[in-house]
Amino acid sequence: MTNLYIRKSQPETVVIDEETMILHPNRFTITKVNHVGSYCWTLLEQPHSEESLSAAIRQHYNTSDPNVEQDIRDFLDALLECELIESVG
Repeated sequence: MTNLYIRKSQPETVVIDEETMILHPNRFTITKVNHVGSYCWTLLEQPHSEESLSAAIRQHYNTSDPNVEQDIRDFLDALLECELIESVG
């Protein structure tokens, strides 16, 4: 079964000078993400799998980069570790 991931309700997003930062008020942390991470973060308002995020990145950035899946997996692992997202299925 494919895991789905969604943003937790506590984090807030701040964009300053085109840099996206995710604030976790309960953990007192700030996580800075690049433009691809920012796009993924917006998508995670709704449940997504690694596969659906990878497909969205490929389409949005018009790329066939073979590293997209691994990059998305690493990104989701980092967000899980920071307690910014959760698995919902």
